[in-house]
Amino acid sequence: MNYVVAVDVGGTDIKGALVDSDFNVIATKNIRTPKADTTGVETVRAIKAIVTEFAQHQTIAAVGLVVPGTLDEPTGTSRWAGNLQWNNLPIRNLLAEAINMPVAFSHDVRTAAVAEMRSGAAKDAQNAIFIPVGTGIAAALIIDGEIRSAEGFAGEIGHVDVRGKYSCVCGKTGCLEAASSTLAISKAYESQSGKTGVTTEEIYKLVVAGDPIAIHVWNDATSAMARACEVLITILAPEVIVFGGGLSNAGETFLKPIREYLDSSLTFQRKPRLEIAHYKSQAGAIGCAMLAFDLVKAGK
Repeated sequence: MNYVVAVDVGGTDIKGALVDSDFNVIATKNIRTPKADTTGVETVRAIKAIVTEFAQHQTIAAVGLVVPGTLDEPTGTSRWAGNLQWNNLPIRNLLAEAINMPVAFSHDVRTAAVAEMRSGAAKDAQNAIFIPVGTGIAAALIIDGEIRSAEGFAGEIGHVDVRGKYSCVCGKTGCLEAASSTLAISKAYESQSGKTGVTTEEIYKLVVAGDPIAIHVWNDATSAMARACEVLITILAPEVIVFGGGLSNAGETFLKPIREYLDSSLTFQRKPRLEIAHYKSQAGAIGCAMLAFDLVKAGK
């Protein structure tokens, strides 16, 4: 049995997973993402610690590394990642040199879409959109059966103006990410309720329980997401939109208001199915492992 380590660097946590060749997640390890690590040194150190821990129990054939933002994937460079404060950082090579093993490198969202396209909620769809909602928001665009990246620039739906009122890490005000991300929802609830430390999971449970502040915040966030989806649907005509990331755990509590908005606003457009990711919040880990095993099979 071969093993790889899947590493997903997010704005809040670095998520590590030991995955076997049948794509079973054997073990997981999360570490808080270093803040303002503009050189990547602390991030690489944290990832190396995860890999080293897993390597004590199994022989690791390769590491899959996925990060947010705009990437130059062939060179392994993060061009820009607002939540990580990275600019033109050669993160893949920095990690490969530190751990001395092959590293597959890709965008976090497009990699999660690989898992959903190969064996998840987007399987058999020729045109689909995958949107994981976490600290940040982006989209993977599956067009004519292929994930399109436009040299790493495509899919930054989190920075579409949805008429929001909050400032975004990109420097603008009104972006989807600043209205509908898990971080945005938590901040909005904290601002309106005066309560601190309330997680998004707790907020959607409060929505179900009928908490008026939670419902107001939730409606703002889902309405913004629905407006962004309306744009994507009108332009790309997907058969299905798949939602992943931490917010996917809310299931129908998240999907229902978006579906109702689209049912009332779409006219001539093809109405896509709205689905929760088959792999839910593990889609990124599974897709990352798939890319790492692809690297192993290619003998690189």
